Amino acid sequence: MKPSPLTTLLAAAALPLFAQGAACAAEFRFTPSIVIGEEYNDNLFQSSTRPVTEYVTRVQPNLALNAKGGGFNADLSYGFDYRYFAKNSRADQFDHRAALVAGFGAPGDFLHLDLSDTYSRVSANVARDVTSESLVVNQTLQNSALVSPYLTWRLPGASTLTTGYRYRDVRYWSGSGVDKTEHDGYALWSRELTAGLVLKASYSYARIASELDTLTRHEAYAGLRYDWSAASFVYGNLGYDWQRIDNGRNRNDPFWDAGVSRDFGFLTATAGTRVQYTEDPQTISTRNVNHYLTLSRVFSRGTASFNASYGKYDKDGVAVRDVQHKVLLALNGRYELRPDLGLNLGVSGDRLSRTVGSDFPYHLNAGAGVDYTLGSHAVLGANYSYISYRSDLGSSRGGIDVNRVIVELRLSR
Repeated sequence: MKPSPLTTLLAAAALPLFAQGAACAAEFRFTPSIVIGEEYNDNLFQSSTRPVTEYVTRVQPNLALNAKGGGFNADLSYGFDYRYFAKNSRADQFDHRAALVAGFGAPGDFLHLDLSDTYSRVSANVARDVTSESLVVNQTLQNSALVSPYLTWRLPGASTLTTGYRYRDVRYWSGSGVDKTEHDGYALWSRELTAGLVLKASYSYARIASELDTLTRHEAYAGLRYDWSAASFVYGNLGYDWQRIDNGRNRNDPFWDAGVSRDFGFLTATAGTRVQYTEDPQTISTRNVNHYLTLSRVFSRGTASFNASYGKYDKDGVAVRDVQHKVLLALNGRYELRPDLGLNLGVSGDRLSRTVGSDFPYHLNAGAGVDYTLGSHAVLGANYSYISYRSDLGSSRGGIDVNRVIVELRLSR
């Protein structure tokens, strides 16, 4: 893997300031687990002309460590995914997975440090995440590291000011991807006006460098949030961001993030609209506008949810500007047939359009699965899924069809 020396250096320099005494006061929990499975796939490479049938044996051991106490909390995990392709459609494969999330707080709750690092397989196109439906298609390995020291200032009048710095380092392996480093300074002010009603304002500055180009981004916004119960809230943030790319392309755009959630007792509804800059392997900057609605209900023996969303992905800093629009509808449910036997059902569909590229516009996914609890440490699962990419919603002619069957045994301590 390509090293990230600055991340390691900053973490090593900062840790002694926070860790003194924390390790002695912390409680540790160690959790080993392993998943052993077999997959049948009748179109492993998702080809519309030459489908390849394959049987894949997978062994996925994992080790997890949690530590908490003394102003310190951390979750660390490491695992690998060994894949054996019985018909030799490709060589045996090892995928490593690692994750670290840690937070440190100095006495007095003034000086803090957040650390995180993840190494995992991600989708090459952020508009369609294919990592849950394919082992090999349109994916790359990503390492994303973050070091963030910050200060929390308690001000008069029930106000709080948080000022901090974030350093991000993102690298890609085993596929296409644009490596990036980001230096980000920010200030966030908040004040509780009345019980549950909070006013806040924020400013941030980011300098992002990549092999493609370098950009500077300023973002400022103000907003309100009101929580009137545990699952019921409304909030709205409105502002502006200014983006300057060194090649001369500049953008000035409004920023917003607004949402509402209401627990009606029999149903919980959440709706919102937001702008965010999404980490994209293909470019230095992708502006994502997302509108979403979620309806969910908890039954005595199961759950059900409906999701609808519209997303716009505006990729900047590339030779030819690519704008993608995606509409997604999804239904998911789980029903407990018995205390030790659960049934999972899901169906989703999306339509994608883009100014550059030739993806199939329609993408359908339907699946059903069961989980059988063998004991306190063992679960046997079986799942079938059907995946289809189409040019015409009503016909699969000329498209891609995939049938997957997965049986796996999940063991944990």
